[in-house]
Amino acid sequence: MFSKILTATMTAAGLAASCGASQIGISAIGGGLVLNSGPLSTMAFGNGPNQWLGSSLAAVHASINASGVNTNGKITFVAAETSAGLAFMTLIDQELIAGTTAGGNVHMDSVADGVNQAFIKDTAGNVVISANGPNARIASGNFAWNSNGGGDGFAWANLASGNTTTFRFNMIANLALGLNASSPFQFVTWDGAKWAEVVVPAALLSFSSTDDFGFSATVLVPSPGVLFVGGISMIGLAARRRRLA
Repeated sequence: MFSKILTATMTAAGLAASCGASQIGISAIGGGLVLNSGPLSTMAFGNGPNQWLGSSLAAVHASINASGVNTNGKITFVAAETSAGLAFMTLIDQELIAGTTAGGNVHMDSVADGVNQAFIKDTAGNVVISANGPNARIASGNFAWNSNGGGDGFAWANLASGNTTTFRFNMIANLALGLNASSPFQFVTWDGAKWAEVVVPAALLSFSSTDDFGFSATVLVPSPGVLFVGGISMIGLAARRRRLA
C-alpha cells in the first residue's frame, strides 16, 4: 500500500504568448506546487521516427542545467512544448557522453492513449513500446545506462486535452540503481523565463517500501484566449520509501 498518496488538483490557466504555458496546481505536496510547460522545440527529439537522439537529449539537459537545475543522478520529469506537440519527458540521469557500460538500472512501466507518440533513448534496448493505434500504448522494460556521464530518456508526445498517462518505476534486484538513492526523482517547472526545480521534501521523491514510485498525469483543457496551452497534472502521485535489502 502507498504510505503517502498525494492527490493533484488542476488549475487551467496559461500565458498569452507565442510560447505560453499551462499551470497545474498540485495539492498536498509541500503545501501545494505549480508546474508549467516550457519551450524545448529546438532541441527535441531528433530526426529518427520515435528515436530520441543522444545529442538532442543532451541539449534538453543543457537547457535545464543552464537554469541552475542539476539533472545528474536524477530521474527528471518535464512538461515541454516541442516540434512533436506537448510532451511529458522522463530524463533518466544526465546525458553527457555516449557509453554502453551499464552502471545505472531502473524498470519503467508507462501507459498512454493510443494516439500519443513515443520517443526513447534506450542505451541497452530493453524497453518495448506497443504500436500506435486506437487502444492504449504501453512502454515497459529495464533502462540500463552508463551512469558515469551517460543517460537515457523517454517521452510521450503529441499530447492533447484530456490525455492521461501513468508511470511506475521499480528498483531492480541485485542491480545498481546508479541514481541519488535518497531522492532519485524530481519535477521541473518553467517560470516564464527559465527552468526551476519544484521544491518537494526528499521523502516524497523516493522509492516506496516495495521499491517502486508511481503517478499518473492528465493534460489540461486549454484556457480560452491562450495561444498555446499544454500541461500535465500529477494525479495520485505516490512516493514510498524502503531500506535497501
